[in-house]
Amino acid sequence: MPTVLLSVVIITFNEEANIARCLTALGDVADEVLVVDSFSTDGTVEICRQHGARV
Repeated sequence: MPTVLLSVVIITFNEEANIARCLTALGDVADEVLVVDSFSTDGTVEICRQHGARV
C-alpha cells in the first residue's frame, strides 16, 4: 500500500494566542504545514516558523 502524505494549509491573521496549540496538535498528523498569513502584526509568523511550518 502506498504511503499517503497529508499537507495542511492554515490561513491566519493575528493568531499569536492560538497558533502554537494548533501547530502542536498537527505535529503528529500532518507531513507538511503551510501557513498563509494575512499580514499579521503580532508574533504569528515567527511562531509558525519556530514550529517548522512554511509561511
